[in-house]
Amino acid sequence: MLVSDIALMTVARARAMTTKIVNSVLARISDTPFVARNRRGVVLIAAVWLAVVIGGYLVYRSTVANANQVFYQSGFQAAQNIAAKSRPFVLDQDVLALNAMLRDVNVLEPLAYAAIVDHQNIILSHTDADMMNTKFRPLGQAKEIESASETRAIAGLSADRKNVVGFFETIRFADVAIGQAVVVLDADYLRAQIGFMQGVYVALVTLLLVGGIATLTWLDRGKQKKALQTQAEMESMDRIGPYVLKEKIAMGGMAELFDADYLREDGFRRRVAIKRIRPHLAENTDFINMFTREARLAALLQHPNIVQIFDYGKIDNAYFIAMEYVDGKNLGEILATMRIGLPVDQAVYIVSEICKGLDYSHTRIDDAKGEPLDIVHRDISPQNMLVSCKGEVKISDFGISKAQSEPNLTQAGIIKGKLAYMSPEQALGQSLDRRADIFALGLLFHESLTGLRVFRFENEIEAIRSIPQRDIEPLTAIIKQIPEELNRIVMKCLAKDRDARYQSAADIYTDLTAFRKTMQMTYDADDLSAFMRDRLTEGDEADCVL
Repeated sequence: MLVSDIALMTVARARAMTTKIVNSVLARISDTPFVARNRRGVVLIAAVWLAVVIGGYLVYRSTVANANQVFYQSGFQAAQNIAAKSRPFVLDQDVLALNAMLRDVNVLEPLAYAAIVDHQNIILSHTDADMMNTKFRPLGQAKEIESASETRAIAGLSADRKNVVGFFETIRFADVAIGQAVVVLDADYLRAQIGFMQGVYVALVTLLLVGGIATLTWLDRGKQKKALQTQAEMESMDRIGPYVLKEKIAMGGMAELFDADYLREDGFRRRVAIKRIRPHLAENTDFINMFTREARLAALLQHPNIVQIFDYGKIDNAYFIAMEYVDGKNLGEILATMRIGLPVDQAVYIVSEICKGLDYSHTRIDDAKGEPLDIVHRDISPQNMLVSCKGEVKISDFGISKAQSEPNLTQAGIIKGKLAYMSPEQALGQSLDRRADIFALGLLFHESLTGLRVFRFENEIEAIRSIPQRDIEPLTAIIKQIPEELNRIVMKCLAKDRDARYQSAADIYTDLTAFRKTMQMTYDADDLSAFMRDRLTEGDEADCVL
């Protein structure tokens, strides 16, 4: 292999190795709690390390190129000098003078041997005295790789099978070739130099990486200690500022929900629900950002069919949202208790109320800019639809919603929302608009009428594969007495092609209102309140006692 090829291959391997190290490190640490606690430090160390990797690589490549250049230049110069100085002595075959001349090239560290041969290829002088007066043997597997003036550089194998580069300069007298100056350098010497440089480069980037991780680990101990202290303090809290926590009523992956009272110094008291980041996530920047974003976005929505936000912020290390307390149950609990679908008039009324809140959120205008916020809830499901004891229907949990005002908080290709209530485009990680909520509402409507969940999946892969292709069974195939118009409305919500769906929740509400009028339905909030009081909480005096 040519020395120049060796140098290029070494550089390429070093670059590939660096890329492999980066990818391996990122894959291992990207989703760990350690990174979540030390995101800024990780970014800083990664940036410094990457800068050193790039800078070191540039220095390494320059050094390799310089070593390669010095190697070849020394060979060319030595052969040319010998040829120029030895011309008269070759004519006279002055061996003593020629031997003295070769001693000058012994200072070259990579020298394998040097020789002066006559026009018959007989060695007149050689750095190995035993080779004198013998026929010069050319290099094995010789291949010319470079030339300068009359000097040729030829890569090949020496008699002892070593990788060498020979530099051959013709010795001329009056334009007649009378001999040849030969300087042969050891290619393994250059390879060793390049290997040493590679070792220094790899050691440097590895040492910096290990040192950075060690430093972050040391700093993380303090953060962990602080996080444990904060967690202990939060778990022992019985109030957050003016909010007195009475009872934990629900807990999710990110937050926990409390029944609480807002209590002022003057004695004013109001019942509220407090949503608080779970203690073990109190130092997690990603969750804090998502939690704060939910509060900020939901606070923009003031509508009777959306759970109202009164306050949010951070008090005593606790991030919280103070919201309207809805005394009742979520639709998922209602369906689980009923075990069958809801009566048609009740289901139609509940979905009509949801449509009003959903259309409001979809069409909400940014007061500052006068532009649509384009909010997409992305988690329309029975669990997030609350029904109060007064017969109110309210949409809750805008935790993973998407808004045009905050596009950077949504990444393409990331699945968000419950698998069982995803639209085809949502399951595939495509861009979303309000029609994804329309599809989810159709699933909720279908389930409310039949009591059967349309989709059930074990994991995301199954959902991605199934949702875009699966045909949804019409309501009329499950419940024969379902009116055809209601079947049409529900199945239009569930069209795979979003252009074939309802384009807004307002359009669904319009069709449901017309359907209610045609069917002479009078079911209203009073009927729903009576249902909550008399049917759903029978034997449970703690709920819906008006």
